[in-house]
Amino acid sequence: METVTYALTPHTYAIIAQRRRYVDAILRPMETKEQLRSRVLARRDALPEDVRTRKSAAICTRLERVLADAFADAGGTAGPGAGVQEVPTVAVFASMRSEVDTQLFVESAYTRGWRVCFPCMVREGREDGMSSESDTPSRMAFYRVEREQLEAARAGFLGAPLRCLPCAALERDGFQPVAPDELDAVVVPLVAFDDAGRRLGYGGGNYDQLLPRLRADAVVVGVAFDEQRAETVPCEPHDVPLPRVVSG
Repeated sequence: METVTYALTPHTYAIIAQRRRYVDAILRPMETKEQLRSRVLARRDALPEDVRTRKSAAICTRLERVLADAFADAGGTAGPGAGVQEVPTVAVFASMRSEVDTQLFVESAYTRGWRVCFPCMVREGREDGMSSESDTPSRMAFYRVEREQLEAARAGFLGAPLRCLPCAALERDGFQPVAPDELDAVVVPLVAFDDAGRRLGYGGGNYDQLLPRLRADAVVVGVAFDEQRAETVPCEPHDVPLPRVVSG
């Protein structure tokens, strides 16, 4: 028997995503965060590799344009607390599993001369990481990675985003910490989002803690596939909505 394979067009994917959101609204009005997270992650994981690659490229292109326009509008004023620096500092995550692949954006940021930072889970303590978890709590911190350091960073903390490392070890390897108020833009990962900017993350609360510590003029943008859009994301008082999500 001959097998016929049909290729879905971007328009067809958009129709499917719209119908899924309709189902969200009708059948799951009281969905919990855990239920929504599980369902949307399964949907994201199910995206074919070629579709994920194509969508990621389009999202990265739009993201670069959004940030470039924002920096241009800010006028490039330098100095602490005085707006975007002459050379913007951008925080972006290293993609894991089926997330939007940010690599094309990272390359574009380096090409534009922007300073690029990545998050890492850290803990104050010995360089050998032998301090116990009860001694010092872990937290998310950002470290600047120069273009020539990227491969070393991938072999280290970027290759295992959830691994917790001693701050001293990262600095010993040449990665300099960047404070939240030094960030001109932050690209935020997410599991699900809705049209009101409510974001569902992985449950660690790291970005909910970070966002209130940014400067008021810092540009905050979430990135996601359209398949991660939900009709409504349940939220709690500590949840911080996103002003913008670039999706595709």
